[in-house]
Amino acid sequence: MTVVNAIRFDDYSGAMVCDEQVSWGNMERKGDVGDKILPVIPPGIQKEFGLVAAYGGSGTSAVSEEIKKITTNLINAEYEKRTVMRKTATFLTIEHLAEQIFEHLCRMKRDHIDEYLFHRYGFKGNDLIRGYYETKSGKVDINQKEIIEEAQAAMTWKGNAPDLRFLYVNRGILSGYEPQEGFRIFYFNMMTFSFEPVQAIFQSIGSGQDTSDLEFADFVGTKTLEARRVHLDPVEAVISIIQATNLASKNNIGVGGYYNIVLFDGKKENLEKIREISDERAKLCSETVAAYKAELISRKLAIEVIGDLLFGTQDFEKAEKYLFDKCPAAKKLSRFFRGYKPE
Repeated sequence: MTVVNAIRFDDYSGAMVCDEQVSWGNMERKGDVGDKILPVIPPGIQKEFGLVAAYGGSGTSAVSEEIKKITTNLINAEYEKRTVMRKTATFLTIEHLAEQIFEHLCRMKRDHIDEYLFHRYGFKGNDLIRGYYETKSGKVDINQKEIIEEAQAAMTWKGNAPDLRFLYVNRGILSGYEPQEGFRIFYFNMMTFSFEPVQAIFQSIGSGQDTSDLEFADFVGTKTLEARRVHLDPVEAVISIIQATNLASKNNIGVGGYYNIVLFDGKKENLEKIREISDERAKLCSETVAAYKAELISRKLAIEVIGDLLFGTQDFEKAEKYLFDKCPAAKKLSRFFRGYKPE
């Protein structure tokens, strides 16, 4: 269970935010990890082409890690191929990268399903389709109605087979920037076996999607059509995406812990186009937004603190001191951060 949120500021920049809580054992246990959003572009390729991208996954952490490995391998293979062909003036666009990731996702999904079918029935998906499989003893027809129905259900997840839940529940978001097409967001769904470009300025996945979507809708509703298409204020947009994650953490089971905040800025130097914040600064950002929404601090103060932490060079200690120094009710703020409800 999780939430991964992404938002677009303009043609050059955007952000992703996720929580770090994971659940296992039929929701009987939970813990915190920091790898739900994973940068997928090797530093050397990022430096040469200015291509940056990150994949955020909900569902099974192992599947997201497998996707990252697949993506990194295909990028390195594409780079080697282009180097041999002396075609490295430009590289992959985010859309081309999303297409290749989806192709590998299809193979990965099929491999997992084939493994499940083979260990359970002794044949794979293609064998089921053609109606027989080969053994050392010869051809064996697949003609038992019960087995055919069970195998077909596994291939389509009809009936929600528990043994394949780890595979079908996965959703993904690929966000990134490259000089040809700018900043883009793509959405992956392993249930419907599809991927698509995100036409809105935001996308949310995971168990916290319902509450996140409400916050995003409220935020977008305050902006003109031109602002949504051309340029959102990055600090305001980040406050919205953090608030969306805060609401998911408050209202959805399985969302919590520190946040991982990933910022994309295509106007910066190549090695600085992507930035991850997942330490105490991310915690202070989530607390600052929560205090602003609880009306313990002003909008102006929240914008200053978030802007300095995420888009400036302010460190945690100075930002926290500034927040308490400028807060008109520092004692209430301290109690609020410790879990007391505001009056």
